[in-house]
Order: sequence, then C-alpha cells, then structure tokens
Amino acid sequence: MAKKPKNKQVVGKGLKGALQHHFLNEQLKYKRSQAAKEAGNKIAEKEKSIKSGKSKGAKKQHHSVKSLIPFASHETLLLVGEGDFSFALSIVKNSLIDPQNLIATSFDSEEEVIAKYPNARDNIDFLRGSGVNVFHSIDATDIPLTMKIVNNNRRRTGIKLFTPYKKLNHVMFNFPHTGRGMKDVDRNIRDHQKLVLNYFKSAHELLSVVNEAATNDLGGYGETQNETKSDVIISLFEGEPYISWGVKALAKSASLTVNRSGKLEWEAFPGYHHKRTNGIRDTTKPAAERDARIYVFDMRTSLSFDKKREKVKSKAKNESDSEDD
Repeated sequence: MAKKPKNKQVVGKGLKGALQHHFLNEQLKYKRSQAAKEAGNKIAEKEKSIKSGKSKGAKKQHHSVKSLIPFASHETLLLVGEGDFSFALSIVKNSLIDPQNLIATSFDSEEEVIAKYPNARDNIDFLRGSGVNVFHSIDATDIPLTMKIVNNNRRRTGIKLFTPYKKLNHVMFNFPHTGRGMKDVDRNIRDHQKLVLNYFKSAHELLSVVNEAATNDLGGYGETQNETKSDVIISLFEGEPYISWGVKALAKSASLTVNRSGKLEWEAFPGYHHKRTNGIRDTTKPAAERDARIYVFDMRTSLSFDKKREKVKSKAKNESDSEDD
C-alpha cells in the first residue's frame, strides 16, 4: 500500500471535490499573498532601520569628530605658503588667534599674489588693518634668511618678529606644493619630500634662533612665555601621493618628533578656500570635499638640540685651543 505524500491535501471526487479543491486553492493563494506582504514589510523595515542607523551614526560622528586647531589665540603663529590669505583671514575673523600674534607670509611677491587670486587684495587689506603682519617673497625652505632673521652667514641680525619681543610658538605650512605638476610619480614624490624636509629644517632653525634671541634679550624672563610650546605644523590631504611623502620620517631627520595629528574639518575654518599653487583653478575634486589632516611636530627638544650643538662647538674650540698651546 502506497504512503500518502506529506503535506498534500486529499480532496474528494465530483462536485464536492471540485469545490473543496477551489477552496484550498483560494486559501493557498491568500496565504502566499500574506507571506509576500509580510516579507515585503520586513524588508522595508530593515532598510528603514539601516538608513536610520546610518543617519544617527553619521550625526553622532559629526558631533564627536572635532578639527584639530593646533594653536591657541594667545600663542604666536607664523604662516608660510599662504595663497590668497584666506586661512589667515579665517582664523582672525573667527577669533582663533589674536591678530597681533599672527604673521602671514606668501612665497610669491605681493604683485604675483594679487594677479593670481582676485580676492587676495581685500584679504590682505583686512589682515593688515586688523594688526596682522603680512610679508611676501618668503621661502618656506629658508624662512630665517628670507625674513632677514639671519644673514648669509647664518648669524642673527637682530630683526624681531614681534613687538614687543615674544617667543614664536608655531610655524605652519598648509598643503605644501611645488607647483611644478610633474607627471612622473616618483619624481613628483621626491620633489615634494625635498620641499617638506627643507621646510622642517628651516622652521626648526627659525624657532631656535628667534626663541633663543627672545630669551637672551629679555634676560631670561622670556622663558615664562610658553617656554615648552615650539611646534612645526603641516597640513596634508589624505591618501596618495601624500602618504608616500613619509612626513614623519622626514620630520625625524630634521630633529623633530611627532606630537599629535588630527583631522582637519573645513567647517572649523569658515571662509578658508584652499587654492592651487599656480592660480585659482580648482583641482579635480574641490578641497572641501577631500579628507585632510594636520600634523604637529614637537620642538620641545629644540633647546636640548641647541645645547648639544653648542657643546660640539665648545669642544671643537677647546681642542683647537689645546693644540695651540
């Protein structure tokens, strides 16, 4: 005797069987319809939950992520490599720094800056009117010489950055670029590594010379003004080719140590518009849509670095004196 198939409805014959068969079909259709409806509702609820979760997560992330602002309003800051001076303008207008504590510089001459960036004239006038010192034709790879802090023999000239005499707490270079636009990737990386390394060395020398001079001229009283705050700062876009520049290794070779780094949130600097080195044209993607990071390299070891240098000089002098004897 054959077994009845599982889950199979058995219906009678004739009219009664036909009606029963019709009823079962309708019942099956209804169940399938309800199942499809429930499945659709579950999918919709899941998608809504995912979207809601993303929205909440994004909102939470937006509030939890703060841009690194590596200087305080009462500290002194020297900016190099400014384009249209919109960064300097932003931090002054938004009270991120006291105008008398800021020096903003560009590599180009004032005429070249005005020719490249139509809004630069208004920015510069506002900064100067607010009490900010603005200088042009300052080379980030040799700041002390181009600012006439030292002469060609690398000896201090006596020119002061701030009046009254203050220590320099921070040197900052936003998005360094040679402006050459090399298509060879390796050559381009090496070219920018050279730029960044020389900037680090130049900033290190500037901080050492200026702060040593401030301490000596004030008879030691200058030590009380943020004596442990001497940083070299650089801002870079995330990703390649910037990762390949190896800025941390370059900083180490310039006697700098990593202090901290943090995300640069464009919203933290309203009105700041990153500009290309060679003019107002945008890059393939607007700067404000690109992830960027601020790196702070510590200069707290600069005094010990200078002392070691003085010890070497003193030792060489003593050896020379002993040979003369």
